[in-house]
Amino acid sequence: MRSRVIAKVAAGAVAAAVASGAHTASAQGILKADTTGVGGVNHALFVVLANILKKKAGINMQVNEGQTLTRSALKLGRGKIDLQPLPPVITPWLRTGTRMYKKAPDVAKKAAANIRLIASYGAGVRHYLVWADSGIETFEDLNGKRVFVGPPVGGASTVAMAVLRITVGLKADKDYTQVRLPWNGGIQAMQDGKIDVFIRPAGIGAASIEQLGAKRKFRLLSVAPYVDKPAFKKYLGGGGRVLRKVPAGTYKNQANNDKDVATDGFRHQLVVNKNLSDDLVYRITRTLFENLPEMHKTAAILSDVSLEDTFSLANVPVHPGALKYYKEIGKKVPAKLMPPG
Repeated sequence: MRSRVIAKVAAGAVAAAVASGAHTASAQGILKADTTGVGGVNHALFVVLANILKKKAGINMQVNEGQTLTRSALKLGRGKIDLQPLPPVITPWLRTGTRMYKKAPDVAKKAAANIRLIASYGAGVRHYLVWADSGIETFEDLNGKRVFVGPPVGGASTVAMAVLRITVGLKADKDYTQVRLPWNGGIQAMQDGKIDVFIRPAGIGAASIEQLGAKRKFRLLSVAPYVDKPAFKKYLGGGGRVLRKVPAGTYKNQANNDKDVATDGFRHQLVVNKNLSDDLVYRITRTLFENLPEMHKTAAILSDVSLEDTFSLANVPVHPGALKYYKEIGKKVPAKLMPPG
């Protein structure tokens, strides 16, 4: 599920992509990468990876942050960038030229054909945060409350509202007041008492959550009572979504941190343009996985980037260069992800 706002924003990029060339961005010797805004797993992954690639492999990567990934997918497929994080939910829209790509379906389909996988990774979990003394303990208690669902532009707000509707039937602007602000504005509004609930997709152990709890105890709401609902199971069944948990003790000022808190998580994919050379992609893949301990130490929210489940929920074919690395270490690639031909 994604907001209509994303569709309007990304639609303009489709038309712009029609006139663009199909050469890879790395032709000048510097890899170009798009990623999302500061504070999330995607941003941390690309910034840390850029440093690791430079230091360990002599590969230069320029990271363009704060990007809308539906737009970036078109840029990647057209060779205007070389790497990006790709949510699995976007892949079928590209391949069929639907949703935000419906104004230029052929452009989207061609872009989809040029995208290849390096690895999938845990991109975070949804934090449903309330103050510990608010009296709010379940989703049912959100009836009549002011709920920060995310920024005005992007899919986070739509997904947050969908979860409240799926789990307990609460509808935005009918059963609760939806509040949309930039991420930092949402944090400030929560601290100022202008909202009752703060919903934030972020990596486990995220600094933004620690920041909120610096001066006041908070509670994380659990999705555990709703996981057996057919609608919630269906929600988890698509778009790279998965049931996760925030482990006990993750956040110091969390009132209920004595036990794990069930929540919905999501996986994204590290993808590249298919025209990047096999050798270059092999070196990127090898450098990534050989330096995971250092990356985890640098940014704790990257703990879900691992070799163990690197194909989980992926829906893009593996790049031949990445395939070479996986074969080298004896890692079996699922048949459905094998490169064409």
